[in-house]
Amino acid sequence: MRALVFKDFGSVELADVPKPGLEAAGDALVRITTTAICGSDLHVLNGRIPGMTPGAVLGHEFIGVVEETGRDVARFKAGDRVLGSFMIPCGSCWFCDRGLFSRCPDVCVFGYGSFLGDVQGAQAEYVRVPKADLALHAINASLSDEQALFAGDIFTTGYECAVEAHIEKGDVVAVLGCGPVGLMAIQAARAVEPERIFAVDTVSQRLEMAQTFGAIPVDASAVHPCSHIQDLTGGRGADAVLECVGLIPALLDSIDIVRAGGRISVIGVHSDPEIQLPLSLSFVRGIDLKFCGTANIVGRWDDALGLITAGSVHPDEIISHRMKLADGVRGYELFEKREALKVVLTP
Repeated sequence: MRALVFKDFGSVELADVPKPGLEAAGDALVRITTTAICGSDLHVLNGRIPGMTPGAVLGHEFIGVVEETGRDVARFKAGDRVLGSFMIPCGSCWFCDRGLFSRCPDVCVFGYGSFLGDVQGAQAEYVRVPKADLALHAINASLSDEQALFAGDIFTTGYECAVEAHIEKGDVVAVLGCGPVGLMAIQAARAVEPERIFAVDTVSQRLEMAQTFGAIPVDASAVHPCSHIQDLTGGRGADAVLECVGLIPALLDSIDIVRAGGRISVIGVHSDPEIQLPLSLSFVRGIDLKFCGTANIVGRWDDALGLITAGSVHPDEIISHRMKLADGVRGYELFEKREALKVVLTP
């Protein structure tokens, strides 16, 4: 079968690889109908996530049709249309028993290499899905592939960030970083009916998209976002800040932007080992700082898909490029250059 595979750091290629088969009783084999390129796929390519080997299949956002199931799979059968979670929890540990699937110590991720389970990815014609009863979700027939696709990763990730910020109707919200996850967080926050949402970024395409979702764009290359938002809120600051960047400057800006007694929810992936935190200021102002960690896709995607089905959010509107799998290398190039907001691939 054809697949997009890791060639070397910074390099992806289209290759012919063996079609996967069932390896365990809980597996399902899924024929891919739609997949996508995610920002974290670039982390894999650029070495921020170690453990990839040449020839390993990339990708973890996918929708498809079940072709075959192992004997222990109870929720799905051949012919079912399904959405995949990017993460594969074990389903039996202390955390999984309590629905805290993203905290599972044995969680695996599609297309992330040997340190996260060595499970082949989904930017291919077929994918093997371990723990299929947990890692797959049936799709409402009213939803297209594109409408449902991002509930398996970026939309549910943005939704979790908004939920953990405890946004209330009438709040002022600031979203730092308007990449795909940030744009999803804006949509999820908008569903709660805040008074205003400020969208902070430096990329004009992202700010324009954020504005179409009802946010007020703040170009961080043109204004000082902290002072700007303070000025527009009478010096109070935002009730809730959603940090979707994953860099120390963004986290420090979040502390400056949030009001006293406000809430910061961090979903941006931080890899720095330490930070010099303005501790006394954070303490005196009574700021709630919540690190979401890896989003709990399996624990949240029922609610996320409910919002999509109800028409309250439209995650598919961020798709900028639709390409064939055979053109996926070009899709990666466009995505890495920020010439594409979101690339969707079909076989």
